[in-house]
Amino acid sequence: MFVKPINGGLFDSVSYLVGNGREAVLIDAGVPADKVLTAQKELNTNIKKIILTHGHIDHILHVDDIVQKTNAMVYIHIDDEQAMTDARFNVSAFTGTPSTFQSKYEILRDGNSIKVGELDFKIIHTPGHSAGSICIQVENLLFSGDTLFKFGYGRVDLPNGNFSDIYNSIVEKLFVLHGETVVYPGHGGSTTIIDEIRSNPIKNAIQW
Repeated sequence: MFVKPINGGLFDSVSYLVGNGREAVLIDAGVPADKVLTAQKELNTNIKKIILTHGHIDHILHVDDIVQKTNAMVYIHIDDEQAMTDARFNVSAFTGTPSTFQSKYEILRDGNSIKVGELDFKIIHTPGHSAGSICIQVENLLFSGDTLFKFGYGRVDLPNGNFSDIYNSIVEKLFVLHGETVVYPGHGGSTTIIDEIRSNPIKNAIQW
């Protein structure tokens, strides 16, 4: 299996190209299409599906352009699907460049599994950063979007953010995974579940 981080997204977001042969999944679409196509060519693979970890603009900005160039199907959690058509929901309205999207998509729910080639991408609903935030588990890897970062966690002061939800998502759904699970966040470098259990500040965070 290959994992190719693609840097250079809006607000320094990272997308990931994941696969094990001629078919691959793109996780998030915040990076320009030319960067995605270059990575696809380098790996000699084809993007079949695009899974969005949540609906904020820095993770979906280039989805239409990428779909036009790859014909990939888009997936987003049902609680964030409004981000495709509502600039306030995807927070682009607050950046000065309101954006909505035309790509066809399928909705996701907790526990769904998306198969591409020989890989199964399991959907874990992890609300908190947004109502429809998800993490994506494939084998011993976890793509955590903006839910869990290396020694940090996603902000909860944007529309539909909630501290109690993100706390429960991380502690009850992610920290129960195998400690050696490698975590690839939507911003910053990779980490492991055991390192986050030991050092992530979420367990000591209190919000009144």
